[in-house]
Amino acid sequence: RITAAGSPASSRHAEGAGNVARELALASGALSNDIDSRDCDVPLSPLGERQAAALGQWCRRHIDPVDAVLSSPYVRAQESCAIALREAGWNGVPIVVDERLREKEFGMLDRLTRDGIVHRFPEQAEMRRVLGKFYYRPPGGESWTDVILRLRSVVDTLLREHAGRRVAIVSHQVIVLCFRYVF
Repeated sequence: RITAAGSPASSRHAEGAGNVARELALASGALSNDIDSRDCDVPLSPLGERQAAALGQWCRRHIDPVDAVLSSPYVRAQESCAIALREAGWNGVPIVVDERLREKEFGMLDRLTRDGIVHRFPEQAEMRRVLGKFYYRPPGGESWTDVILRLRSVVDTLLREHAGRRVAIVSHQVIVLCFRYVF
């Protein structure tokens, strides 16, 4: 629902296996993570499953049921929705998968750590440093401003198709931050 503050309830998905792989890569000094599937197919980690269940249990105790959930098409976001809705006891709440809620596209820098970017693409690391992460667009990827453009159309959809309804959004960290910018 659009709240008094002007923003719908939104949440980052629970911890994914990719988050675990990224942390292991950073801790070991690796140049990239070892995920061997497409980012959109990466599932929740066991901790992520428990986090999604805890969110649902909290929702059951503290908030009224939502009328709909808008979800990123990524597996981990959809798993987060399904687990949280089940634990909340909100049977029959539709999950609307919306491609515009997908993770920011990282292009040629996908799966690389900061050290990996500096090592493999030093010119891109320098360009990102000069432009800042808000405006920098990696080759084949998106800037934060690109993400904001697609989220503005999601807001239009919310106002047009879900006016007066309680809507939750489950997506990704950059998406949540960019929604905050839009609102």
